[in-house]
Amino acid sequence: MHAITLLEIVILAKAGPGCFPDAEDSWPQIVCKGILLVFLASLPVLSQLDARCRYQNYKRVGDQLRRRGFDPRILRPLMKSRCQRDAAGLAARKSGHGKACRAFFRSCGYRWYHVLPDFLFTRPSFLLSRHFWKSTFFLKAYRR
Repeated sequence: MHAITLLEIVILAKAGPGCFPDAEDSWPQIVCKGILLVFLASLPVLSQLDARCRYQNYKRVGDQLRRRGFDPRILRPLMKSRCQRDAAGLAARKSGHGKACRAFFRSCGYRWYHVLPDFLFTRPSFLLSRHFWKSTFFLKAYRR
């Protein structure tokens, strides 16, 4: 996620001067450039918020796997997206349950190329819900 943030900042720096409205731009051009600028500026912020939340998932899953051992019920809530599966997989490897975690996700039908979250195909409107934003970008800090 940090590499993606750096890449987004480079893209914003390269595209930035062309995104700012000029004095001779028409009203529709100003609106389009403003929307593009807001979009490009929000990407690094959102990716850092997502990285923070995946770290919270990693800590929570790692603690649960060390305390209780491998249980699919620990991993089931994290099947929604590739980032969550990666965080759970890393926590499982660190706690000695990496093979069981990979086998569980594989038995659920997930492969390396399943990058997009499941809800994009079943309920795309979920992107606009409060639960999505809270669970993806504003997850509470996990205390061990």
